[in-house]
Amino acid sequence: MRKIAVLLTATFALLLAGTLGFQADATVGSATRGLPTAAKNYSPVDRVACRFNGPSCPVGSTRVCRPWRCWCVRC
Repeated sequence: MRKIAVLLTATFALLLAGTLGFQADATVGSATRGLPTAAKNYSPVDRVACRFNGPSCPVGSTRVCRPWRCWCVRC
């Protein structure tokens, strides 16, 4: 009889807590509206910098040397 009383009390407490206004404010419907547009403009490849940029070249360029001179070119 004691187990049944504990079970009923716990069940009542959970049902009461569920009806007091605990809400999961999920925005699944509105968050996916712009997804097709974002998917069209998304590229998984993103160039950040060259793998080996020279000691005197800025980020995004690499050093190219020919027999008489060296210069920086974009990657």
